[in-house]
Amino acid sequence: MLRDLPPNEFSGFHRTHGRPGIRNHLLVLCVCGLNAPAARKIHGALTDSVLISSAFGRGQIGNDKTFHDSLLSQFGCHPNVGAVLLLAADKPMRQRYQSIIESSGRLCAGFSLQEYGEDSEQLVSQAISAGQTFALTLAGMLRQPCETSALAVAIECGHSDATSGIVANPLVGDLADRLIAQGASVVISETMEWTGTERDLYARCRTPDIAEKLKRLIQQRHAIAAAADIDIHYGNPGPQNHIGGITTLAEKSHGAIAKGGTTGIVGALDQGEVIPEIPGLFLMDTPTLSPESISSMVAASAQIVIFTTGQGNPYGSAVAPTIKLTANPDTARRLPRQIDYDASAAFTGVATRTSMLPALAMKFLEVCEGSPVAAECLAEGDEVISRLAPSI
Repeated sequence: MLRDLPPNEFSGFHRTHGRPGIRNHLLVLCVCGLNAPAARKIHGALTDSVLISSAFGRGQIGNDKTFHDSLLSQFGCHPNVGAVLLLAADKPMRQRYQSIIESSGRLCAGFSLQEYGEDSEQLVSQAISAGQTFALTLAGMLRQPCETSALAVAIECGHSDATSGIVANPLVGDLADRLIAQGASVVISETMEWTGTERDLYARCRTPDIAEKLKRLIQQRHAIAAAADIDIHYGNPGPQNHIGGITTLAEKSHGAIAKGGTTGIVGALDQGEVIPEIPGLFLMDTPTLSPESISSMVAASAQIVIFTTGQGNPYGSAVAPTIKLTANPDTARRLPRQIDYDASAAFTGVATRTSMLPALAMKFLEVCEGSPVAAECLAEGDEVISRLAPSI
């Protein structure tokens, strides 16, 4: 049992289907770039809403179109979403998304430019009115006891330095191990950040099939780099990593995977693939940069993100509260309003890593039960869906 967490329980929002929520968002979901200005107006008028707005949605083909539609649909059905205001270009697009979202048990009101005679002002007015009604309904929904085993936790690292690999990532890995012991699912990503650790990762896979898929995903990501004539060993670690004390790619990679803890790997996931509701550590194939990586894990149903940073990183998910953790004392002093948990005492030797785990566990529980994180308070949340191909 994880110390300072109630036995297998937290207070959240039950859903008709899937995992429970730790937030109960009113989501303004814009699935087409034509509606982006209207979506921003609606979001601005509904102060408690969150916004996911795609700049695309038309002209995409093949895998890119499938991936884009899938992730937008998954965001609409996310555990942390209680109601959705859906904005589309035309009636068929609106109907397609709305059917998926409503089948998940969420409240959903859909609006398309076509059905409002291309009158964006009327669309905005009607959407705001529907959002106000939804907000009242959501405000009346109460938290209820939920199982810790229903949590999916995304773990990210960014702008890493020596403190990341020595303290921050191993500390979060300790938390990951204990959450997994309680039945939770944990996912890490950024495929190229595993370079040099592949043999260790394959050995941790619970079955040969998982190891084979992981190997294929890694090879595919390296092939993308090779096709673009990019040598990932050149300039990696980058200047910021070097300034922070990281000397080699192997050092950086071993520090990065430490955030996933020490348990066996129970699944290798494609980018954005929904996280199975089973306990254990999952590895997800994603690009390296934090916005696409975090968004892919959150779209896959992660209700909360733990984001370690050496030198600071303002990005957070719009849908899943993102706990920022650093073990760099300078960063903790420089960015007090952006860091949620300061683990620098373990780096300076004032405290041990083990002694810091109970307070981190308590912070984690508090956020699951509604305590806001810095990125929420500062409105720095967003979601970024990768592009896989050009449009026509």
